[in-house]
Amino acid sequence: MNRRELLKSIGLSTVALPLLSAASNFTSKAIQPSGLNFKFGDLDLFLFSDGTNILKEPFPLIAPNKTEKDFLNATKECYLDQQPIAFSLNILLIKKGEKYILFDTGNGLGKNENVGKLLEQMQATNIPAHLITDVILTHAHGDHIGGILLPDGSYAFKNANYYIAQKEFDFWMQENNQSTKNILEKIQTKLTLINQDDILFDCIKTVEIPGHTPGHLAFEIAQNGKVLKHIADAVHSPILIRYPEYGIKYDRDFDLAVSTRIKVLEEAYQKRQIIVAMHLPWPGIGYIGKRDGKYDWIPLSFGSNLKQIQL
Repeated sequence: MNRRELLKSIGLSTVALPLLSAASNFTSKAIQPSGLNFKFGDLDLFLFSDGTNILKEPFPLIAPNKTEKDFLNATKECYLDQQPIAFSLNILLIKKGEKYILFDTGNGLGKNENVGKLLEQMQATNIPAHLITDVILTHAHGDHIGGILLPDGSYAFKNANYYIAQKEFDFWMQENNQSTKNILEKIQTKLTLINQDDILFDCIKTVEIPGHTPGHLAFEIAQNGKVLKHIADAVHSPILIRYPEYGIKYDRDFDLAVSTRIKVLEEAYQKRQIIVAMHLPWPGIGYIGKRDGKYDWIPLSFGSNLKQIQL
């Protein structure tokens, strides 16, 4: 059985776990995220992994204005000091009736061996790329729009329409970044520009969370009085939940991103929102808590044999 056939046989299982002998220690070796399926009101939600980027030098990428000692103390407090620091690539998909609505597209194929898994993950869950009707872009960084096109320049999601913030589109079209411009120009005839408080598909509200990029958007998905919020790149790591002021070099406006991050975290904590974040450890869904007066990441609890969870 080849890898693709194996993934198909796994279906919607959460992870394929390595076998451990009685004498072995637990490791992350061979753990491969697959797909998760949720029922949220009348919606079917899926989470896919486009892969994981292992950071060779997490400092000063994270906490660029702090000392290395500050950073190492933070990793220890977040229980990340005994493992590589990594950014997951968690992709949310909503099925509403005949609509298949994808949030971002990941890195795309051919970038490196650790990423570009989205199409394979979707196929393994019997959602081939041609079924995608709509792609909502949280912002235009390469790990979010890189999967729009295949290596040959054709559309990965040939039947999809696209949505991005007006501010985001305007910003990148004026930037000296030809690869981003090329992708946005390619989809321009299929592109709808959106703004703060727009309602998409009668259940998805746009929320501006600027700083990471000028038109960075979060999305509140509402069902039966409950809200699940996709916060995109408001945080990249549990470290930035515990220490939101540490920030990350990727933030275009560092100070604005910090204030936005704190606002997002406080609202999620106060309202007990279920949140989804692109780069938190797979599958990147959970709650914001507090410990010792600081925010904490509380992952949603899963049973490894559950194929569908009711939110």
